[in-house]
Amino acid sequence: MDKIKKILKRYAGSKYVLTLAVFGTWLVFFDNANIVSWISDLNDVRNKKSQKLYHQKEIERIKENIRELNDNELLEKYARENLYLKNDDEDVYIIDEE
Repeated sequence: MDKIKKILKRYAGSKYVLTLAVFGTWLVFFDNANIVSWISDLNDVRNKKSQKLYHQKEIERIKENIRELNDNELLEKYARENLYLKNDDEDVYIIDEE
């Protein structure tokens, strides 16, 4: 314990150690590329990557829906079920299932 105290007393007053400590503090907290903003930017990149994956999946889902709607039978089925469209000689009855 005494050795550690002697070493600290010897180097704590050194102008080089003091300069290094000030410079390190400046880099960590006050510089434009400081550690705090770097960590924040890293989290933003992670969030953007997850959003990118979500949107890519949504694009694939929408493309699949477009492919399905290019088929006339599936298009007619979609129009009847979701838009309640009908032919002129038909009646449409909507039954709520609760």
